[in-house]
Amino acid sequence: MSYKVGYWNTRGFVEPIILVLEYLQYPYERVKYEFDHAEHWFENDKKTLGFDFPNMAYLLCPNGQKFTQSITILRHLGREGGLFTAQTNDQITKLEEILDTVVDLRLGFALLCLNPNFSDMKNDYLMNLGGRFGPFEEWLAGGRKWLNGDNLFVGDFIFWSVLDYHECMEPTVLEAYPNVKRFKEEFASIPQIASYLASDKFKKFPVLIKQAYWGWSP
Repeated sequence: MSYKVGYWNTRGFVEPIILVLEYLQYPYERVKYEFDHAEHWFENDKKTLGFDFPNMAYLLCPNGQKFTQSITILRHLGREGGLFTAQTNDQITKLEEILDTVVDLRLGFALLCLNPNFSDMKNDYLMNLGGRFGPFEEWLAGGRKWLNGDNLFVGDFIFWSVLDYHECMEPTVLEAYPNVKRFKEEFASIPQIASYLASDKFKKFPVLIKQAYWGWSP
């Protein structure tokens, strides 16, 4: 039995889920919905797969459980695979704080790309990345290999994706942030991740949905 992951045929919010499954070596099937045939989701699977709260991304588990919402799915897989665990309430709250901050970074990037004024806003966004990347640069400067120190957690998987999306837009974007750049390079060299990135399963584009003003094609 394997997991089944459903999302649009983009990297988008689903990629960190795929990276976690690849890292944990969990067998999975990717269900990709095409924008030109959106009825496959809206008129069929959304209504018939039996979700309590129909949405994408979704995860169908080998034990029959069904979940939607990308962050919910990451927390579930993280707890199951040792990528979202802590010993105390304070420690788990810190992980949640880091995770929420990474999600905010992803949201800001997505909102830029979905804005009709993207062309006018892009340069200003890139010039002011210090406010977004700066806290991560300082956090990683404190002797932390990953966002949770020496231990990977689900936030790292989102963080890598968001960083790669930024580099797809502007290849030199991380040059001013050596610790963030080091994080990205070392994450990509993890054997399971490196194998996935070198495979036919990984595509740089599309990053975002077809309606975005950037991210559908290079």
